[in-house]
Amino acid sequence: MASFGADNVTTLADELTRRAFLDRTAVLGASAMAATVVPREASAATADTAMPMSIREAGKGIRDGSLSCVDLTKAYYHYIDLYQPKLNIFISQMKDQALKTAAERDAEIKNGKDRGPLHGIPILVKDLYEMAGTATTVGSKAFVDRHSTEDATSVHNLLEAGVVVLGKTNMNEFAAGVSGTNAYFGDCHNPWALDRSPGGSSSGNGAALAAGIGFGGTSSDTGGSIRVPASWCGIAGIRPTYGLVSLHGLFPRAYSLDVAGPLARNVFDLGLLLDAMAGFDPKDKFSSLAQSRTSYAVGIDAGVKGKTFATIKDYTYRDVDKPVADAIAKSADTLRSLGANVVEIEIGPLEGRLDYNKLFTNILLYEFYQILGKKYHDTPNAADVFGPIVAANIEAGAKVSRQDYETTMNERPSYIAEVKKVFGHVDGLLTPALPTTAPLLKASAQDYGRGRQFTIPFSYLALPSVVVPCGFDPSGLPIGLQIVGDHFNERQLLQMGYAFEQATEFHKRHPPIFAKNIPA
Repeated sequence: MASFGADNVTTLADELTRRAFLDRTAVLGASAMAATVVPREASAATADTAMPMSIREAGKGIRDGSLSCVDLTKAYYHYIDLYQPKLNIFISQMKDQALKTAAERDAEIKNGKDRGPLHGIPILVKDLYEMAGTATTVGSKAFVDRHSTEDATSVHNLLEAGVVVLGKTNMNEFAAGVSGTNAYFGDCHNPWALDRSPGGSSSGNGAALAAGIGFGGTSSDTGGSIRVPASWCGIAGIRPTYGLVSLHGLFPRAYSLDVAGPLARNVFDLGLLLDAMAGFDPKDKFSSLAQSRTSYAVGIDAGVKGKTFATIKDYTYRDVDKPVADAIAKSADTLRSLGANVVEIEIGPLEGRLDYNKLFTNILLYEFYQILGKKYHDTPNAADVFGPIVAANIEAGAKVSRQDYETTMNERPSYIAEVKKVFGHVDGLLTPALPTTAPLLKASAQDYGRGRQFTIPFSYLALPSVVVPCGFDPSGLPIGLQIVGDHFNERQLLQMGYAFEQATEFHKRHPPIFAKNIPA
């Protein structure tokens, strides 16, 4: 696993490759959205100009001359100055570079060069993605002086597609945890309620996008780090199939569980971002050849008429708070109203036979120890350098034997094959993303741990899922619907998520802290 500038990081290259894993489990499996170029001079925005709410809307303004990339980027930094002290979104900002890139994108449009739908679009990068010329801290004091000399593949692809990167975002240290807390860089706060968790580990991306800052964020998901902030912040996120998006240049959490993917404010924007991020990468020995290269945004409005969704008996509604359960039930009704079938099915492994906590943690903790154990033990006063969650992970990982790890890995393909069979007659599985809305930042580990039941199993099964807002609890905190699909079926997943989103208004609601207008 390439990890530029990371000292003392070992790999499992002789033990595991993603492609071998996909072969064992029998997983089988440019955008056409560029707009017409309209050359023009960059124009200044007026005082009451509304901020664009989507990539498509921003792109239209950039091309028709009503908005410049520089105007938009300056507007975001205006709100960053206002909201960073409250939300603690960023580990590092990139204002000078962002404005330089924005000016270049304006000049390109003026000269007839259009890179596609992401041209001039401001985004965020989670601080475990390498980006040349930046410090990539992975959210840790231990790596505060760790500088990148090369771009992660997906960052490179996005830059080539024309994005403007606003900065590197806050996260749980080494992507360990879902709370959004960070002992060194400070906790990230949810813009819906500042005392609440934004979810993690992609906490900065989740909070920023919910607050209207940027249009998307490069994120990662091992056990829920895309899906948790999507749910608790009321935005959209997709955990792609294992191996779809290159992990070259991402600091690893667990080789056989990690995926990279986008967070965004709506499902169509997810498709545009995934178009740029996905694809086989020869630099990543874990990248999958099984994927097809197709636009995830083109045809996203195909609808769900005739599709079959399934709730899972003794799973979808098990140990779920009532507001969440009610929202999921209403979501099923919405899908029916759109012409879909919704049935209840049984999936034995998800109803109790799969001890996902034990199996998942055997893999996660063993691999995390291989990645970071030596660095941790070689660091003087490690307990003062690394945060408590990482320290606990290292201690627990040291106790997972190689035999237990290998046994767990050998059992995994049979579980995947068993669950995969349901996609012969079902298009998507319906579950909550989390059984609760956002807990207090100071909540106990037990409170956070309860949410793992709907994220970890599908990480273990290497299945893709999309999360979209589907309601709010009585306190006004957002609720997320998770739709799970078959391997490498992201195009249909996004179509299903888009159909639901367009039939509801939840994605149009914004928190009290939100960037609304472009300042003069």
